[in-house]
Amino acid sequence: MSVFRLCFFVLFGVSAASDAVPPAQLGPPSLGFSSSVRSVCKPIPSTLSLCHGIGYRRMWVPNLLGHDTLREAQQQSAAWLPLISKLCHRDTKKFLCSLFAPVCLPELSGPVSPCRSLCEAVRDGCVPVMSAFGFPWPEMFNCTRFPRGTELCIPATGEQEGRTAEELRHEEELKGSVICDACSLAAEGETDIQENFCHSPYAFKMRLGSVSTVGGDRQLVPTPRSRILRWAGGGAERAEEVGGAMAHSALWLQEGGTCTCPGLDSAETGKDKELEEDHKVKRQTKEGGKAANGANGGWYLALAQAEEGRLVLTRLVRWTRGDKELKKFIRALLKQPCPQL
Repeated sequence: MSVFRLCFFVLFGVSAASDAVPPAQLGPPSLGFSSSVRSVCKPIPSTLSLCHGIGYRRMWVPNLLGHDTLREAQQQSAAWLPLISKLCHRDTKKFLCSLFAPVCLPELSGPVSPCRSLCEAVRDGCVPVMSAFGFPWPEMFNCTRFPRGTELCIPATGEQEGRTAEELRHEEELKGSVICDACSLAAEGETDIQENFCHSPYAFKMRLGSVSTVGGDRQLVPTPRSRILRWAGGGAERAEEVGGAMAHSALWLQEGGTCTCPGLDSAETGKDKELEEDHKVKRQTKEGGKAANGANGGWYLALAQAEEGRLVLTRLVRWTRGDKELKKFIRALLKQPCPQL
């Protein structure tokens, strides 16, 4: 088994026995949907809101529901956004996106279906909510369409069924070898922040007060010195209008417990040294000395979106240049004529 495939198992929790079906057998026809369009791998569009922050950026078209175009997938998926907000099951988004925007990986020649157990878990959790509003569980989500855990498929979170001893043995050493999606643009991060600023509902310039792992995700708590650049699709003043700033005291890095974020990890590694430097700066300031820049962990630029009552990071870039350049960069961001989302 290749290292790439093992990384895929760890990142997406894919279940596969040693006799898993070969990639050539995967795809829409196995679910009873057919299409004359040749399968291609495309970036997930920003308009496909259902699958923002899902942890990958490219999807197969046609998807597993037989939608031939990105536009069709976006239009059909929009109807399911309200179900995500109901929080009826932790894997609702994972299940829906595995169908509407199936992950595209270069080692596989087609999309990977959700496991039947994942479908059943989400169905059992969400049917009572849907029934209360007069909606049945749709036939296109009929769980008998999906493979059991003995085949290559995406299982429910935390499910171990079907994973080989080799995969489990290597999981710990592979943890951290996959870069978190929000942190994978370190080289061109500043450019990416600038290009996506107007398209992101939330943007921040921040220092971190604490970082902790909660339920497999990483929770980032900004310090009071942090600054809101964009809030709820508008300017920072909207945070006061809607009382939102107090409602979100942290940002979340999805699956941050099983992936690495270079800028964040390097900061955490040097935390003790930086704390020591911070104490030194405070002593110098108290004694009339000049405080050094960046002694408190450094600045971060972050973009985020609201998901299930949390602010989930879509971009996180650690600023590596001086404060003067940062101020100039922030001014350029805020001068962009961004329409309210």
